[in-house]
Amino acid sequence: MDDAVKTSQGKIGITFADDTKVQVNENSKLVIDDFVYDPKKPAAGKLALNMASGTVRYASGAIAHSNPNKVAINTPTATIAVRGTDFTATVDELGASTIILLPSCPNGFADVKRDCKTGIIDVITDAGTVTLDQAFQATKVESRSQPPTKPVIINLSLDAMNNLLILTPPPELKKAQQEANKTTVSLLSQDFLKEADLGNVLADQQRQIFQNRLAQNFLEQDFLANILTMLNEQLQEDLKILNSTSGSLLPDYKASTGVKAYVDDLSVTLFRDDGSNKESISVNKNETATVYMTQGNMTIKNRVNSGSGTVITVKQN
Repeated sequence: MDDAVKTSQGKIGITFADDTKVQVNENSKLVIDDFVYDPKKPAAGKLALNMASGTVRYASGAIAHSNPNKVAINTPTATIAVRGTDFTATVDELGASTIILLPSCPNGFADVKRDCKTGIIDVITDAGTVTLDQAFQATKVESRSQPPTKPVIINLSLDAMNNLLILTPPPELKKAQQEANKTTVSLLSQDFLKEADLGNVLADQQRQIFQNRLAQNFLEQDFLANILTMLNEQLQEDLKILNSTSGSLLPDYKASTGVKAYVDDLSVTLFRDDGSNKESISVNKNETATVYMTQGNMTIKNRVNSGSGTVITVKQN
């Protein structure tokens, strides 16, 4: 219970006692909320997983086969109801979820349609439910307040499904998302929104969300995989390390200078706001660099690692 599995440049395979199999791909995080299983009473078991970020593949075990209602699988934007099958779920940096139903195939299979079995899953949000019941059928969910997109079959091989090294969404899924967005825009353009001035409220909320994301240097691309995990608890842990060791990632770092440090799996970002000016510099986490941040009469120096490589100077007068 409450175990968390986080990957960077490798994959982890987990086989639970009921033979449920989970593969956690690169740059991903999975939280095991609960697991109870007695082989003598499989129907009394329960499993709860939270796919927090990145890409995770799931294959049902005895608990799902005996009592699917005892399996709870969640992403930040959707709940997945399993009826004994394989699927992958990918959560991007904004929390959107892409779910793909996969065939269950025996070792040495030759033909997916002939040799494999395909189960059924329901993808559920507060606004609606879609059912996936065909191999390689996919849907995408932007938020729990929106329904999942209409299911589409994507043209990808089983090997590609296993690896999911995809930098952009499949065209079939991207088209379905565009159609869903057009419907949403059409609904939001009705006169009743103008009466309540909800259009301005939504625009302000969107603007604030994107400002917050950009301040933390999230990637703008819509990645399906290789997603960076930037959760507040992890950032706090990184900052504890920075402040407690002299030979650490940022040996000169002092919070009292007003500089905020953001650390993820690949990069280090230094940010400072003096009230009228803002500076933000990002460097590779493995790089050796020295950063000089000047605002008015104050200059702050921070080394990344030993600081013997690149020199970066930013001035605001």
